[in-house]
Amino acid sequence: MGVDRKERIQREASRLLKAGVAGRVFPGGSVAVAYRSGTAWVEVLASAGRLIHGGAEVTPLTLYDLGALTRPFLAMLTARLFEQGVLSPSIRLKDVISDLRGGPAAGVRLGELLEARGGIDAWGGIYLDVPHAHGSAAARRWLAAEAGRRFETRLKGRELHGDLGYLLLGEAIVRATGTSLQAWMEREIVSKLGVQGEILYLASLGESTREALLPRVAPTERCQWRGRILHGEVHDENCAAFGGVAGHSGLFGTARGVAALGCALLDILAKRPSALGDWPLGIDPTSGHPLGFSHTIAAGQRGRRLGEAFGELGMVGTSICCDESRDMAIALLTNRIHPSRANEKILGFRPAFHDALAVAYDG
Repeated sequence: MGVDRKERIQREASRLLKAGVAGRVFPGGSVAVAYRSGTAWVEVLASAGRLIHGGAEVTPLTLYDLGALTRPFLAMLTARLFEQGVLSPSIRLKDVISDLRGGPAAGVRLGELLEARGGIDAWGGIYLDVPHAHGSAAARRWLAAEAGRRFETRLKGRELHGDLGYLLLGEAIVRATGTSLQAWMEREIVSKLGVQGEILYLASLGESTREALLPRVAPTERCQWRGRILHGEVHDENCAAFGGVAGHSGLFGTARGVAALGCALLDILAKRPSALGDWPLGIDPTSGHPLGFSHTIAAGQRGRRLGEAFGELGMVGTSICCDESRDMAIALLTNRIHPSRANEKILGFRPAFHDALAVAYDG
């Protein structure tokens, strides 16, 4: 039955991706479906379409801008650093980011940022006013200070998922440890999941390495702010002004790499041995779901058949959906915003895609 199930999922995933390309939902897409069979995970990979209309074909190794899917990776990295005693949830922002001393967010603790309860606004176009060269140390200091000013006492303690809190969390990790997010991510998450080269901060790599990877990278939008089609550089404007590496955005990855995180989280929730170990601090004590997810996938994009699945969406056209009842993780990566975010067909495609794969799983 395991072989039949895998074949059903493979056939359905391929069919749906091709339909999405034909319907111009996206130029191309890649999917990884992983489900538990006995003591092992079964992996199904499919891809269809092209990096751009008329361009090279998408493969399972195509790298997509993950957008907001960066946050779950950062959350699990933070949880591991807490567990190992490298950092403490009780550390206040002012103690590691000196630019925030005397500001409204100075007393926010790292644990509160991890749980998205720090009172930091979800988003703000702070990139528009940066008075320094983008990516410079001065620009990062200015952006961190500005993010810290987007604080509301009335929001503190309430779950409010967004970018600015995780931007500050990522910067706090770097300043407190003196180690880059890419190095920490590679050491504590990517290597443990066995997806080296499939989850990475492109902006942290040397120029020659980035150039070599470009043929595998799907372009995103024609950015009005930057005046060009974005290829191999992060779409999120705040992250771009920050230098392309941040806690809330900047990761590029394959569908397989994203699904691997989903498998580890499902193992942790089921109290099974996990590639990431047993990290209770990575689980929201209120919802029981892993931290770093805004759970927007549950507001309609998960489909009708995936029960209480948790997940995350990236505006760029990426998503992960994890169904505990089936022990199944679905990572769908597309560049639906190429060449413009005006294309919103994925809002109808994604829930139907999840439903069809659930039917294929159930047989």
